[in-house]
Amino acid sequence: MAIHPTLEDILNPDRPTAQRHDDGRAGSQHRFRLSADASEQADALEPDAMEPEALGVTTDVDDEGTAEATGAGERMPTVWAGRRRYLLVILFLLGIFQAVMALVMAFAVDSLLGMPAQVNAALNAGTAPDGSALDPAAVAEAGTYIPWLQLSILALAVFSIFGARWGERVVGEDLGQDYVYELRRKLIGTTLAGPGNASLGVTITRASNDLTAVRNWVSQGIVPLMTSLPLIVVVLGVLAISNWQVGLAVGIPIVLLGLAVPPLAKATFVRARYLRRRRGRMSARIADTVRAGESIQAAGGINRELNALDRDSGKVVSAAVSRARITGLVRASAITAASLATAAVVVLGTLGLIDTAGVASAMTLVGVMSTPLGDLGRVVEYRQNYKAARRIQAPLLAQAEVLRQAERDREANWKDVERDRSSTGRNGLRVRRMVVQGQRVPMLQAGEGDVIHLQSHDPGRIQPVLLNLLAGQNTGAGTGAPAPELDMVVDGYDYTRAPGRQRRKLLGHASVRVPLERGTVARAITYRNPKATDEQTLEAFGRVGLEGVLQDLPKGGQTRIKNGGQPLTGSQVARLKLGRALLENPPLLVLDGIDTDLDEEGIRLLRAELQDYPGVVLFTSQNPSRVAPGHRVWTVDAP
Repeated sequence: MAIHPTLEDILNPDRPTAQRHDDGRAGSQHRFRLSADASEQADALEPDAMEPEALGVTTDVDDEGTAEATGAGERMPTVWAGRRRYLLVILFLLGIFQAVMALVMAFAVDSLLGMPAQVNAALNAGTAPDGSALDPAAVAEAGTYIPWLQLSILALAVFSIFGARWGERVVGEDLGQDYVYELRRKLIGTTLAGPGNASLGVTITRASNDLTAVRNWVSQGIVPLMTSLPLIVVVLGVLAISNWQVGLAVGIPIVLLGLAVPPLAKATFVRARYLRRRRGRMSARIADTVRAGESIQAAGGINRELNALDRDSGKVVSAAVSRARITGLVRASAITAASLATAAVVVLGTLGLIDTAGVASAMTLVGVMSTPLGDLGRVVEYRQNYKAARRIQAPLLAQAEVLRQAERDREANWKDVERDRSSTGRNGLRVRRMVVQGQRVPMLQAGEGDVIHLQSHDPGRIQPVLLNLLAGQNTGAGTGAPAPELDMVVDGYDYTRAPGRQRRKLLGHASVRVPLERGTVARAITYRNPKATDEQTLEAFGRVGLEGVLQDLPKGGQTRIKNGGQPLTGSQVARLKLGRALLENPPLLVLDGIDTDLDEEGIRLLRAELQDYPGVVLFTSQNPSRVAPGHRVWTVDAP
């Protein structure tokens, strides 16, 4: 039998589940396993079973390191920057403008229900306010009294509020999108330039779900705070001054809502954080499953993977419903506050403390405030979702700023880096003090024309060595572990001090593991030199035998590549990668298993290029003698 959380459970999420339900059934409730590697027998678990975290009991399990667990480095880029400052000022002024127009509406209503209403009532009844009869002929001639001035003012106020709300939405969306635009570039930049290979699913979650949470907070959280709070404060202030009883009746429900927000906000954050983790794990599973599709199909494991996905999906559903219980309570409380304010005004009118016109004008103001109050009810949800995303994004954004500043420093200092070929000679290479995952790599000294095969007794060690070479850095034994500085000299230049624009001149890289980025075929082959001329582009195609392929493509060099290489064949993609690496003959050429996808003609072209290559070639291959007979060997095992 399912156990439904009570209101006390919702407001006190830190209480253990067993203490909430003393009937003994909580301990027998089925729960999903936290591990994504649960055994196949777990497929029978009910998809609606609830995790302890889904009810607010957090665990120490965290897929994304200690940043989320400790909340370290949670400082996000400021919203008050650049053109966003003007947008925020505009939003604040829109809030003040709406408050003024709301008061104009209220005063117009009060005026309409005063003298004009009394005149028309007398004309309709044919009796003056003192009880004397009116002349029927005069009444017929007078007709209905229409207070055009008051009606015009009322109409102007109504349409002014309409325009202000429309402008608020547009400016708010502009504000949120501008902020997310800045964050997206930094997040993806961290993934591309940072150490390690982030999970594709986690990266997508950060760039979509997390940024959506940030955008919602900025455009639909900060915006109501900038517009709704001034409106509510101004209206309550005017009500309190004009009639303290009305101000008190309308203000008490709003104050009670404010007092209820902190505990509800805490419960919302717990659930939002858990839901974010569950979505990230589900995205990672989907990405990994799709990439392993051929192997899964061959092993007859489609149903098993779908069952595993169902478990993750069920956890997302449970977490989302658990969060909805809190967010729904917050929204309902905000709407109820407006309803209670309306009821309080009616009670004051019933008791005769305010007249009919006063009731109408007060209810007009409450009606204008009801929408902003509803917006403020959603602010709590947006804020807590943002905080859950911030725990992961803030450290990444800080890292992005560090990487950006480091690149700026390399750009600024490159003019002071002198070329010293005394240790390498022309187009030579020296690698010393390399540390990969905390283990040293033997020194390498190579001269122009050397073709060197990387090998290791541990095949899994070669790729980290290549990653360190390409990045020009060492890596410690664990995340954040210290490592000595790498000494890597290419053609007399300190490669570790070279900015990106210079590194692409010093090193060419082609890997069978790395798919091509989106863009045209011409862009792909000249990626290392975006300013390459048409002659250089055609020469690059010719060196790898792609001239004929280029002519057969529907748009020639402007044909767009998608899905890692389509519409090219696997061999053509490998040649395209090779052509890009060979462009302008960089002093260091790194080939990572590229021969695997080359056909016989491609292998012939590769051997011809390596035979007289005017630089140092480092390569990996399952058949090195086929690629470069007479090559040297660099064993990268720890000495």
